Amino acid sequence: MKIKVKLTGILASSAGFREREIEMLEGTTIINLPVSGQWTKSSVNGSLRSKNYALNDGDELLFFPVGGGG
Repeated sequence: MKIKVKLTGILASSAGFREREIEMLEGTTIINLPVSGQWTKSSVNGSLRSKNYALNDGDELLFFPVGGGG
């Protein structure tokens, strides 16, 4: 299956891309992806999803860092 992965902020800077279409195995969950650390949140097709969400063909997955300054 193909999904579109979008990254923002420091995630995009670290990975070297903001948007990329990637091929994944059926049943892949967000937590199986290397960018799904505890300091990130994820959105699938515009809705926040848990790390255990199983991705589907054609999904648009957005990762964004969470945290605050001080």
